[in-house]
Order: sequence, then C-alpha cells, then structure tokens
Amino acid sequence: MGLPPVAEASPFFHEVVRVSVQVHTRRLIQVGLLCVSALILLLPFATAQQTLGNIVGHISVVRGDTPPEAVLVVLEVRGAPMDSVYADSSGTFGFHNLGPNPYYVVVNDDHYEPVRREAVIDPSQQAPTVYLEITLVPRKKDKPDSSASPSAKGSNPNMIDLHEYSERFPKKALKEFEKGLSADAGGKPDDAIRHYLKAVEIAPDFYLAHNNLGSDYVSKSDFPDARKEFEQVVKLNQSDANGYFNLSNVCMLTGQLPAAQQFLDEGLRRQPDSAFGQFLLGSLNLRTNKLAQAEIALLRAIQLDPTKAQYRLQLVNLLLQQGRKDAAASQLRDLLAALPDSSYSAQARQVLQKLEASKPAAVPN
Repeated sequence: MGLPPVAEASPFFHEVVRVSVQVHTRRLIQVGLLCVSALILLLPFATAQQTLGNIVGHISVVRGDTPPEAVLVVLEVRGAPMDSVYADSSGTFGFHNLGPNPYYVVVNDDHYEPVRREAVIDPSQQAPTVYLEITLVPRKKDKPDSSASPSAKGSNPNMIDLHEYSERFPKKALKEFEKGLSADAGGKPDDAIRHYLKAVEIAPDFYLAHNNLGSDYVSKSDFPDARKEFEQVVKLNQSDANGYFNLSNVCMLTGQLPAAQQFLDEGLRRQPDSAFGQFLLGSLNLRTNKLAQAEIALLRAIQLDPTKAQYRLQLVNLLLQQGRKDAAASQLRDLLAALPDSSYSAQARQVLQKLEASKPAAVPN
C-alpha cells in the first residue's frame, strides 16, 4: 500500500466520498473520511530534516469489519499530540512528511478500547513509510453519539433506486454492481473491486460502478487508479458534485494542491451550499495559509450543518494557529454545549482545559 509523499509538511484535511447504491428504496450513501489537522495548542514540531517519511495504517474491529463511523487517529511525538486525522470508511489513515523520530499512533474513541502503537521513522531509509494494522475492540458499554444524524454519514440528497437503471444498463452489469455493494458491506474491498470491474466491463458508462471502484482504490491507497475512475465519473455524470469532491480529495492525498482546488471549485459550483464542500474549502485554505478565507468557509460549514463536531474542531485549529486562544476556547465551549455526547467531546474538553490553564492569573487590584 504505497503512498506518494505530499508536497508540503503542513497538516491538511481530506475526505473520501463513496457512493453506494442499494436495491429498491435504500439511499445512495456517501461515506467520508474526515481528516482534521492537529490542534496546535500543544507542541509545534519543526520538520527541518532532509529525510521525511510517512506513517500509513488501516483500522478494523475485532470481528474483522471496518469501523462503522469515522475514527479519530492521533499522532504523538515526545509525549505530545502533533497531528490527527479521521480514518476513512475503509479504515485507512495516514500521516505524511514526518521527520526522523519515534512516534506513537493513538486511537482513543468512546466506542472502542484505547490503542497506542509505536511507529519509528528511520533516517537511514530514503522516504521511509511505516505501515500499521490496528484492530479495535468495542467497549462493552457503548454510548450513542447524540450528534449522529442521517447527514452525519454523508447522506446524498439524491434518492436512487437501481430499478431506474434497469433500462439503461444490462442486467448482468446491475447484478455485478449489487455483488460489489454486498462485498463492500462485508468489508471485502478486493471482492468488491472484482465485481465493479466486471460491471464497467459490461457497461463502460455505468458511472456509479466507476465511483465505487474509485473509492475502493482509495481505501487501498491506489491513488492513480482511483483518480482514473473518478475522472470517468465526472465525464459520465458532470452534474454530480461528489465526483469532483472525490477528485479534489485524491489530489490532496497526493499533494497536488492546485488540482485539488480546481476540482473543489467545480464541486462547489454545482453544490455551493454543501456543508462538506465548505469544510473541504476551509481545510484546503488552512493548509495553504489563506486563514481569512478558511475561517469564512468553516463558519459557513458550521452554519450549514451544526451537528458536525469535526467542522468546529477545524475552526478551533485555525484560531489556535492565529493565536486567538479566547476565540478558540469559546468555540470549544459551544461545541460541548451543542454536542455534549459527541465522540469528539473528550478531545475538546482536554484542549479547553489546557487553554484555560494557560491563561495568566488575574492580578488583584
């Protein structure tokens, strides 16, 4: 599972959009990887080393399935958080452009037992990449996340019924597509890829199969093939914003930021009021140091979907980068008030406590 090094060392956001179409009245679902840059309150880390490496991993649960929702993965160095990402719908995550050091990859999610794994970037290797396989064990008592909603899993507003495609595509292609969906649901991406390939071989213009094929390639870090499939999606279905968001995501994963911006603009032109699109825009602007534009986009994302803790955490990251600790603390309090049972609340409380502890004591008159 090779991963091209990204072009910059700054943290960034990425999200994978998978479109799944299930038979009859089930919805077309987009499942995302939500990756928020590290909260930079703690120890900034300068990567002045010439040798830079990557840590790439895959998460599954003990019974062999992938986690049912985005799981936060934290990268620690010298005992302090350095970066954090959200694993995608297939359980894949990555940290890039890392200097030689011993690191720890930490998962501390409300739904699973905590995990802490060491990963060492060896300076003797050229562009080293460390691969981790992490298996999560569900907690015995699992609290539901009150922030969950149909849109929390990226529900696409378009309702699709495979019967609508029965006249456009051969039945054999539809059957292979359904088999691919079943394989994806069972956590078997290789089987799913095989079925989607058969579907597009029978019906080359079956853009839904191209889309899911691209998502499975992303889950395997096969970004060149993923990009080819998503390019087919937007060629065959130019009105779908999600195809452009997918292309933007792949470009960010491979450090091609101008192309990421281009595809993101196309997606937002088709769906300007997409909360996810605005979040993606804010995160890309944050990475390219366009902080004022990033703040506007993130505030818009929060306005469009106030149930997403990730959007608020990304805004907190921006405010901390600007040294606006009081504003960051205010956002964290708002997050905890609005989403007290979110799986991100523990992280928010921890950062808020550090912010409040760092404030100088009031001098008595």
